[in-house]
Amino acid sequence: MTPRRILVVAYHYPPMPSVGGNRWLAMSKYLRRRGHQVDVLTTSAFGSLPSDAEHSVHRSGDLTAAPWLRRLLRRPPLPRPGETAAVDKPPQRFITQLLVPDHNLATWVPYATRAARRLIAQRGYDCVITTSAYESTHLVGLGLGRRRPAWIADFRDGWTYHPWRPPFPTEFQRRLDLRLERAVVQAAERTIVVERPVAEDFCRRLGVEAGYVPNGWDPELEREADAAEAPEVAPGPLTLVHTGKLSGDWGRSPQPLFEALRLLLEREPDLPTRLQVVLAGRLDHEEQRMIAAARLERVVRHVGMVSRAEAMALQRRADVLLLLTSPTLVWELPGKVFEYFGARRPILALARDNEAARVIEETATGWTVAPDDVEAITARLSALLHDGAAALEYDERRLGRYIYPAPALALESEIEAAIARRS
Repeated sequence: MTPRRILVVAYHYPPMPSVGGNRWLAMSKYLRRRGHQVDVLTTSAFGSLPSDAEHSVHRSGDLTAAPWLRRLLRRPPLPRPGETAAVDKPPQRFITQLLVPDHNLATWVPYATRAARRLIAQRGYDCVITTSAYESTHLVGLGLGRRRPAWIADFRDGWTYHPWRPPFPTEFQRRLDLRLERAVVQAAERTIVVERPVAEDFCRRLGVEAGYVPNGWDPELEREADAAEAPEVAPGPLTLVHTGKLSGDWGRSPQPLFEALRLLLEREPDLPTRLQVVLAGRLDHEEQRMIAAARLERVVRHVGMVSRAEAMALQRRADVLLLLTSPTLVWELPGKVFEYFGARRPILALARDNEAARVIEETATGWTVAPDDVEAITARLSALLHDGAAALEYDERRLGRYIYPAPALALESEIEAAIARRS
């Protein structure tokens, strides 16, 4: 394979506290090992890392972190590396519903576009990869002009197809959003996706064949998990573990799970001695209310916020790992699925007719149940309680495409295809 010079433009990248950055942290590492030069252009809003120079990470300006702007919007300062994030609130609606496709169009994209042009002039890249979310990041690719290198647009989520954000209030904005999406997908030499329903939509609606480059588990994270101290788990009961946020967009809610546990507790009063559900992450007031209303205090245990390494260590102490998804978001595939793969524990996925269910079923790594079917969830919990989970074993052959370096090899092929098309 010919060594290539690659520039990745990604808003989500460490130390930003977001799982979205994990994709390019791992991908860049494995591409470099294949002999490629990989530079990353990202935001400076969350600070920098000591390894930035070694890994050719470039950080451009970003008004999101400007103290005067955050004071004006009555928002706390962004956390610096190693700091705990302060309780924050979303940006005002007039900001999120004004700019198309998102507010980063004004706060980061102008800085990133200038930085990308400068880097291209200095380093002569063979390929530029822009990655969402935020979708405005792809406008950096559009802004590079006709003399740019080959361009790959990487979609972690849908843009106008089941968008993660609320709809724009005016018809003009919605039409503009659609036009920008079409311009990006059709101008890029290659479009790649993390979730296959997004690719199917691009093909059906825009006539573009998108490549599939999934997220994956980096086996080198095993060392971090082995070295971390996990929260204590009571020995004996069947232990179900969930790490991360329970509630989410498009109606993702733990309410059906808690209702199923309540029904099971009514039918089997000794349940607290036989089953425990351990939650690691932030619980909001509504989730705490749900637990109290279902009288699950003796079944559900909240261990609070933990680091990523501690979460991975906790996952390895589970009998079964819990995954919650939306009942309507067809492309949903939470990043924690790949950490669960690394834990090698069976997954109980409250997922149906979405990408998470598709991946878990094709890899035979667990069971899928409709996320809003309380009776079906209760029945599956009862089966686990009585039959156990030891019978399910991971099939390494089926998991192969989701374990690094396989995703990096898939991307390598897409890079070659983009360069060939550009030339």
